[in-house]
Amino acid sequence: MKRSTIVLAVLAVFAPMWCGLGVARAQIAGTQRVSGTRLAALANRAVHGIRVGSDATIVPAFTVADQLLQSGKLSLVVGSALVNPSYINVPIELDVNGHFVRTIFVGYRVQRWVDTAVAARDLVPGTLLSARDLRVARVPFDGQQVNGTRVLVGRRILSAFRAGQPVAIEATQINQIVKPGASVVLIVHDGGVSVVADVVARNGGGLGDQISVFNPQTNKTLSGTIVGPDRVELNLGDAQ
Repeated sequence: MKRSTIVLAVLAVFAPMWCGLGVARAQIAGTQRVSGTRLAALANRAVHGIRVGSDATIVPAFTVADQLLQSGKLSLVVGSALVNPSYINVPIELDVNGHFVRTIFVGYRVQRWVDTAVAARDLVPGTLLSARDLRVARVPFDGQQVNGTRVLVGRRILSAFRAGQPVAIEATQINQIVKPGASVVLIVHDGGVSVVADVVARNGGGLGDQISVFNPQTNKTLSGTIVGPDRVELNLGDAQ
């Protein structure tokens, strides 16, 4: 095959591609790009003075995308923020040569903060929580029940927790130190007098729980507070 024939064949293959690139360059040349960073900066000024309370902050909901528009004189018109308790939208109108092109919305979340119990260190599943395993910290509110550390001490966690991660009471279970039907020691306090008796637990529970116990010697059922493994206390003075 002659050299000229090969050159013509190559040109025939790549000519459509080059033509396409030329059209694309022409299209790009006739456009302008508005950066998402610029749009976000305008929206940030609009939300700067909005008050959401001392226990909340305003945070961007997403990254604003760049906008591709036709060439011409660009105008950006920032509208009034649309505010509700959990979300804020800032409308920005994009005009070219005095003509409306589109409106984009820059969104923000109203992030609420709470003080709640978190893991003081990394914890493995099955850990029996003690006071040194927990601390109170200010964290973003995620909808879970807020609690202090005292209600968690003595409970067993069901999954692993990293240091600083909130510990919800739903992620724990009672460490049952008294089981139903077990023989337990009942300590009855009445003023300065204490009486000890062997009784049977009607139901089980963890530290601090109220349970019922049956005294086979007196044939009576009483209720008391679990104070330790197989130990229940009843203070008659509190019942008066």
